[in-house]
Amino acid sequence: MSRETDIPKILAEAMASEHTSYKSTKKFLSRLHTKGKYVIQGPGENAGIVDLGGGWALAMRVESHNHPSFIKPYHGAATGVGGILRDIFTMGARPIALLDILRFGTDRNARRLLREVVRGISDYGNCVGVPVVGGDLYVDSTYNHNCLVNVAAFGLVRKDKIIYGNALTPGNDLIYVGARTGRDGVGGAQMASANLDAQDEATIQDADPFLEKLLLEACLELADTPWIEGMQDMGAAGLLCSTSEVVLRGRKKTKKNLGARVYLNRVPTKARNMSPVEMLLSESQERMLIVGHCRHREKILKVFKKWDLEACVVGAVTNDGKYTIVYDTPRKKNIILPMEFSDIFPDVREDWDLTSWKAQGTKHEKAASRITQEIWHQYDWMVGIRTLKGPNKSGRYAVLDVPEIGKEIVIAWSSDEGLSDSDPARGIQHAFDVCLRRLRSLRAMPLGITNCLNFGHPKDSMGAFAETIDALTKRCKEKNIPVVGGNVSLYNAHRAYSIKPTPVLIMAGVRRRV
Repeated sequence: MSRETDIPKILAEAMASEHTSYKSTKKFLSRLHTKGKYVIQGPGENAGIVDLGGGWALAMRVESHNHPSFIKPYHGAATGVGGILRDIFTMGARPIALLDILRFGTDRNARRLLREVVRGISDYGNCVGVPVVGGDLYVDSTYNHNCLVNVAAFGLVRKDKIIYGNALTPGNDLIYVGARTGRDGVGGAQMASANLDAQDEATIQDADPFLEKLLLEACLELADTPWIEGMQDMGAAGLLCSTSEVVLRGRKKTKKNLGARVYLNRVPTKARNMSPVEMLLSESQERMLIVGHCRHREKILKVFKKWDLEACVVGAVTNDGKYTIVYDTPRKKNIILPMEFSDIFPDVREDWDLTSWKAQGTKHEKAASRITQEIWHQYDWMVGIRTLKGPNKSGRYAVLDVPEIGKEIVIAWSSDEGLSDSDPARGIQHAFDVCLRRLRSLRAMPLGITNCLNFGHPKDSMGAFAETIDALTKRCKEKNIPVVGGNVSLYNAHRAYSIKPTPVLIMAGVRRRV
């Protein structure tokens, strides 16, 4: 059990991890071109959203689950799919498609990892009923100790039904719903913010796609009501991050001195005698936080009961500007620990040398067609009846039907071009140009970009990262195509070896129904 005086420091360390705070990269990410005619929501929310017209919009996001997939490949990949789906439906959007971008090594262990990762992605996506409509696989010795598992998701939402991850009103409920909290995943954010030199399976969560499906349907039912003010996935840093993020967004939007009060003795747990730190930082999967209007509490809980989900009110939005936890110990009940937001959630920044960078690897090669076909045979790419062009035909693009507005969504991706030992800037611009040419050749109007920026240890790669951001920003401004969201994955390194820069670029567009 952590001493009371230790708790704020431990929580602050978790929130300051690279995976949670983006302390090495946010100053570069702020340079990105993120505004555009069709942008409804840019970076800063769970997913970016672009306008499709006719009252409908497309939510899009890409995430990485690199470290977890190397340590525990089946569950690491499966929980990656679950997490990216929650990023979509927490915005009120119904997921309609997944992409998987895979990078693996060339040794025997890499082949074993690949089989398990593909099985994890296919089992989760197939069970939830979301098609994997595209992706690619490349192999290189640079990934022998750091495979890359990037998954993108897309969802449809009516513009007037978008839900944001914020808490705006003092007195509203913080409602916990989904799986019980366990010790699985405690320290996951910190693990993803360090070199992959030590492997701890306890930091990797188990996946339950059937529970995710119930959660998805219940949350989308609530998104169609006026009963809720916000939704947030319990991802990195778990309950701590989700309860604080919704308040921090609310503070920014309302300029009010909002806070949160969280009752840990109400949190449903699957392990006995969990400490306050474990309950706050657990990354158990298939959990959501709902910001509900307190006058509609019973109706919200009734919806979750209908979907056979465990839900309870674990806290409230306050107007005292503090993050307060209430918890029990074996000797004392209802210990109240009020903490300042600025103490636990500091604006941390870390600077690295940008003058040089290095990476190791061999020639970047596409995997054999036989292996690729074996992968696609495991994915259900037709479920949901929207897939017009998936992996059934060649070409790194997908086409999805939106009969509601008589249009089609075209998605193009390009990532292998970004692997350059000498010029990462030219690599990302080439990737951009490839995506844009594909959309234009298919007569689709580009709407926006989401990207996943996979790099090595910051001491080896921040120079390349800065060059990549600047080059991408230049091209986005030239063509007026904004970045609406994405993800950064650093510390893809083993001992003294960092992977090659591997930016993944995904561009979405829309065209009239063919």
